[in-house]
Amino acid sequence: MSYQHFGVSAKILIIPLMLLATTMPVLAQQAGATLESVTALGGGLYRITGTALDSKGNAACALALASGRCMFTCGAGSLRCEGGTASLPFGKFDLTNLPTEANGTITLQVFVQGNISFAGAINPGGGGGGGTARWNAYNNTCCRNTSTGAVFTSTYSVTVDGVTRQSVSNSCTSSSSIDSFASTTAGNKNFTAQVSSACGNSSGSGTVTMAANGCYRFQLEFEGSSLVNKFGTVSCPSSAEATPLQADTEATPMAIFPMLPAATTEGVEPPAGTYQPLQLQH
Repeated sequence: MSYQHFGVSAKILIIPLMLLATTMPVLAQQAGATLESVTALGGGLYRITGTALDSKGNAACALALASGRCMFTCGAGSLRCEGGTASLPFGKFDLTNLPTEANGTITLQVFVQGNISFAGAINPGGGGGGGTARWNAYNNTCCRNTSTGAVFTSTYSVTVDGVTRQSVSNSCTSSSSIDSFASTTAGNKNFTAQVSSACGNSSGSGTVTMAANGCYRFQLEFEGSSLVNKFGTVSCPSSAEATPLQADTEATPMAIFPMLPAATTEGVEPPAGTYQPLQLQH
C-alpha cells in the first residue's frame, strides 16, 4: 500500500543488514536482528521494522536504536525514547522518521541484557529486486567421539535456487573446506540446509534476503546443545571464483535458524559421537 508523506509516495524495500565491520569475529553471545522492511518516506527520511534477537536467535526484549530514535521491544506498551509507547509483538521494533548518515546508510544497534550489542548498517538504496548476490556455506563444527577422541567427517550442505554449496569438516582444530561463492538474483530466497556424519543427520530451512552486490554466508554452529544455521554478510572476494579463508571473512549473523535432528529409526545404531564447535589452533 502507498501513502503520502512529505508529498512523496512511500516505497517499501526489503533489504538485509550490512555489516559495519565484516572482519569482526563471530561472538557466541552477541545479540542480532532481522530487518523486515525499509520504507522511504520522502525528504530523505526512512522507516525500518524488524525483530531484535538474542544470541540464540530468539526474539528478545531489547533496546533498538537508529538515527537517534529508539524503542524497547518487550511487547505491547514498550516505551519509545521520544515519548509514548508501542503496541507491537514481543521482539518487534518500528522506528520512523530516520535520517541517513553522511555515507547514506542508517546504523541500527540492538542491546539485549547479557549479550554483546549488535550494530549493522542499512543501505536504503541497496535493496530491492534486480542485480546479483553471492553466497557460500561454512561448517564451523566437527563430529568427535568424546571417549576415544576419534574425529569423523561431517558434511554441511546448503541449497538456494537449486544450487548447492558444501563445507566438509575432518578436524576439530583446523578449518573446514569451503566452496567458492555461488551467484543468485537478489531478493528473498528460500534455502534448505543439512549436515550428515556419524554424529547424526540434521536439516533446516528458512527464508533470507540477499541484496544486489552483497556477499553472504550460511554457517553451521553448535551452541548450547544444538546445531543452528547462522546467516550473515561477509566481505566480497576480488573475483567470483575466489574462495576466501573462513578466518578472513567471518560472518556476523543477521538471522539464526534451527537445525532439526532426523527422526531415529528402530534398529539404527546410535550416533558414534557428538557435534562440537571448531577450536582452531593458531
